[in-house]
Amino acid sequence: MDEAATAISVIVPCLNDARHVAACVESLLAQVGVRGGYEVIFVDNGSTDDSAGIARRYDEITVLDEPVAGAYAARNTGIRRARGEVIAFTDADCVISEDWLQRIQTVMRDPAVALAVGKIRYPETASPLLHALARYENAKLDYVVERGGTSRVFAHANNMAVRASAFEELGLFEEWPRAADSELAHRISRRRPELRVVYDDSMLVTHMEFTSAFDRLKRLGVYRRSNARIEDFEELSALQRLETLRRMLPPRGHR
Repeated sequence: MDEAATAISVIVPCLNDARHVAACVESLLAQVGVRGGYEVIFVDNGSTDDSAGIARRYDEITVLDEPVAGAYAARNTGIRRARGEVIAFTDADCVISEDWLQRIQTVMRDPAVALAVGKIRYPETASPLLHALARYENAKLDYVVERGGTSRVFAHANNMAVRASAFEELGLFEEWPRAADSELAHRISRRRPELRVVYDDSMLVTHMEFTSAFDRLKRLGVYRRSNARIEDFEELSALQRLETLRRMLPPRGHR
């Protein structure tokens, strides 16, 4: 791709994801309708399997190494190399819808949008309970960015896009074990309140790691504990959680 024409950089941290890397890369290389070109940067974070080797089989992508442990350290390494005006993030255990980058470009047409978070799905083989949990997670994020207030905003870096200018002005991710994506959303909201953090359900990513609701709930518990270190972070109240559940229901009269 022409360096001057690169509109979007996609950054993918990777740690022992050999089972999913090829599917992730191929979904990223199959993107349609992207204006201005894009680059894909994989950052291996010390894998002991063949994750990096699989990624390096694809000449179209750049593969970097980051020895400092942690996905956010890996993402920061990718950001430093990135050439795009918009930087998109996903994970190596995710499969991306073919119009993901096109949808990101549509969202980012609004110059007031600094960060966009998209919709997460799970594999068709996942349990019905996990699919229901996904609907709740997406409805919660939709509610929070629309009505929850800046203190409750959260984000997930397996389906997220950020303007490069936001990183240039406000700094890179905190290199925490968890929750640095949500911290970045809070930082933008606090320091540049005129900019927007948005949720867009047309940005679709399938997270292949989970097929069990129990495993996902354990991970969500880790996230909740991690969010506590974000300045002024607040969890949803019971009433707000009920409102989120209400949003999951079909409209009246819908059959």
